Amino acid sequence: MIEDLYGSGCAPCVNSAWREWSFQGIRDLAKYDIEGIFLDGPIFAPGACHCDSCSAAFQEEYGTPIPAEEDWKDPAWRNFIEFRYESIRRYLEDARRTLIEEKPGAVIYMNCTGVGPAWPAARDNRRLMHHQDILGAEGGFLYYDLRTSPLWKPGMTARLLETQSGGKPTVVFIAGANKGWDEYLLSPTETRLLFADTVANGASPWYGISLKSSDRPGALAAGEMNRFLRENEDVLAGSRPLARVAILWSSRTADFYRASVPVTDFTPQGKSLEKRSAAGDFFASFKGCYEALLRSHVPSAVIDDIAAEEGCLGEYDLLFAPNCACMGDDVLEAIDDYVRGGGNLVASFETSMYDQFGDPREGFGLSRVLGAESVGGTFGPMMLDYFRVTSPGVLIPRGELSDLQLPSPVYGMDVRTTGATPLALYHGKMPARYHELPPLTDKPALLLHEYGNGRCMYMAGNFFEHYGTYHNPDYRRIISATADLLAGKLVTLENCPSSVEVVLRRQEGRLMVHLVNFTGEMTRPMEKVVRLRDVGITLHGLEVNRTARALRSGTEMEVSNSGANRLIVLPVLDEYEVIVVDLERG
Repeated sequence: MIEDLYGSGCAPCVNSAWREWSFQGIRDLAKYDIEGIFLDGPIFAPGACHCDSCSAAFQEEYGTPIPAEEDWKDPAWRNFIEFRYESIRRYLEDARRTLIEEKPGAVIYMNCTGVGPAWPAARDNRRLMHHQDILGAEGGFLYYDLRTSPLWKPGMTARLLETQSGGKPTVVFIAGANKGWDEYLLSPTETRLLFADTVANGASPWYGISLKSSDRPGALAAGEMNRFLRENEDVLAGSRPLARVAILWSSRTADFYRASVPVTDFTPQGKSLEKRSAAGDFFASFKGCYEALLRSHVPSAVIDDIAAEEGCLGEYDLLFAPNCACMGDDVLEAIDDYVRGGGNLVASFETSMYDQFGDPREGFGLSRVLGAESVGGTFGPMMLDYFRVTSPGVLIPRGELSDLQLPSPVYGMDVRTTGATPLALYHGKMPARYHELPPLTDKPALLLHEYGNGRCMYMAGNFFEHYGTYHNPDYRRIISATADLLAGKLVTLENCPSSVEVVLRRQEGRLMVHLVNFTGEMTRPMEKVVRLRDVGITLHGLEVNRTARALRSGTEMEVSNSGANRLIVLPVLDEYEVIVVDLERG
């Protein structure tokens, strides 16, 4: 049994009676037959903490009082963010030491941060991983209007946690209820999809409901999924992702740029924070990029700043940096080396325009890689305006766009080329609706640059945020074609809508193709998904054996050859299927 010690909302004061009380609670619990402790808190709640203990410690460390209010231009506020991160880290370090002294071998872990800014609750996963045994976050908590939560929220969370966990187990916390109606459970379909997307992306599911709800349909669906996981643990556990494409989750940008804060138990305000930019929202850009790749059936990993600094970029053919505005010098150097050495980059909008603390640079930190420089900052909003693809054959095959004249992203960047080739240009500003279209300007909207042995596609606007908001299909086609151009294909799905997520994972000698079917009823919560039939799965350049099996349905399938590719046809796909195929041994 893992004991949940604390409810949320407790602040880990650096020197207080509360700390000693909490550690005594750990000692008392360790006397019982428990395997470990889960800390739902502690956190720094909004506006905390200005108690005497923290005020004195902050004054001693930084020589100034704790700032009275949030001000991102005040160096003292920046210090306060660091102070809160370190307070939580020290608390967890001391809590773990206290537990191990009383019960050697017990595990401890905390409710950590998923895909979203970490500063509001002051839980930095990278710092905390040194002092806990599992990394988990609330990627399966869905609040109020489910249409505002990405269907693939658990997968987004799981991919980031896998990068940050350092090889330790990861878990996505799933609430059985449609929060904040804590006694009203999600539908069986929503429940199965939360489990499926968690497992498909390498994390273990944690499912929480009140005991009196255990016989309701949503809870029974969770039991069904748990039985499936238990019966197939040998195939589903211990796998690693197989992807050529990575998306950069820039923790520094999430903290020091503008990034909307998802609604959670600890940040119920869900507010959008105006910090360095009124034009771009990093969280929205990341979600748009993630969705565009998912709907294009492009398997991807999610990495963070530290992973980039530590040299993981070489594992991928292509890195997406969706408005990753704040970058330290180490990240800039890592990306520069990666592209010069043969890697590929897709960057958008204000990527690298600020340092790691959100202070503006004189221009792009990645100017040499982008092959462009900023000359006028951002412009917009552009709610009536257009850009034109001027070199359609370079980016995607001719005829695949519905039109070469496309709606502009809401905000653009005024740049000039220093070596990159413009592939699209902005039109002039529309004076009004139904007005004659102004002529093309010399402002590039899309640029392609060869840098060293690699290439960079720069999107001079908040393209990913625009896609996430408006879902323009030609934006997705551009993003998908860019991924194909710069990274090639691992898998292609046929007879299958964009609402099916495909994830490739592997064990020694074995490949797993996870298919999560989000094809629903055009509203949420979903009561059922649309059953798909005869889904074709083409594996590109992967040598596999001649037979495959589907774990959920128990179907055995033949693997046919198509040149260097392998084709599998899945007869039926409901919410979730895992296709297992052995890799050929050379």
